[in-house]
Amino acid sequence: MLNRRQLLQAGVAALWLPHAAGAVSAPRMPSIFFAHGAPWLATDAVRGAQLRELVAGLPARPRGIVAFTPHVRAEAISIAAQGVGRRSFPPRFLERVGALDYRPPPATALATRVRNLLARTGQDLADEPHLAFNHTVWMGLIHMFPQADIPVVEVAMPFVGPRPLFALGQALAPLRNDGMLLVASGSLVHNLATIGIEHVPTWAQEFDQWLGETLARSDLDGVLDWRQRAPASAIAHPDDGGHFNVLMYALGAAVGDGSGVRAQAYHLGFELGAFSTRDYVFS
Repeated sequence: MLNRRQLLQAGVAALWLPHAAGAVSAPRMPSIFFAHGAPWLATDAVRGAQLRELVAGLPARPRGIVAFTPHVRAEAISIAAQGVGRRSFPPRFLERVGALDYRPPPATALATRVRNLLARTGQDLADEPHLAFNHTVWMGLIHMFPQADIPVVEVAMPFVGPRPLFALGQALAPLRNDGMLLVASGSLVHNLATIGIEHVPTWAQEFDQWLGETLARSDLDGVLDWRQRAPASAIAHPDDGGHFNVLMYALGAAVGDGSGVRAQAYHLGFELGAFSTRDYVFS
């Protein structure tokens, strides 16, 4: 007799084919952004409860998950369809998370569909998958979907700007109509030099507040031009801004070929000094 995982794998291809004969229609899913914050997120009870709240209001259980990570970067887009989450965890933190890992079933058919959709954007696609799954993804999913029985495709960010990343999210928007959950993991304020400071700096609060206000009025151009428009953007993200730019995937997926987005913010605050814990559900 086949176990649950084997049954899921055996039937996975039919789930990813839109409008397949006899397929059950799925409610349109939102896209989400969550802050992965501290490297020990996998065992953080407070953030764990918050992430469960983030997905509690989904219209249905996802048929599949397409997750984006800023921690795997390359010139071409890399797509991974199977792996073990613990593999990517920083060795110095392994003792803290204990025996945890995350092993979702393979998602080869979904990965093929993701690849075909992204190919239409003109962005370069890597021939080989990267080694999934990065801890920025699985540490959140272990709280959201702890049974690890939903196929997951992990997409690694290419070195391109916010607008091309937004376009990648738009290209994947049709997946939402087939019950797929599109997830982006990053940090809306991310400055490693601030780890452990006693008080949240004013510049971090201003940057985080600016994003909230900009999204609240559906000013997508403002968000896409955040380097020029946001206060203290160079301090909030002194690197290439990857932890913020990953948000563009989720925004693009929510907008699709439309023009507006509804942004619901959750868990406003900071941890580790100046790291934003702001999460979003976009529809």
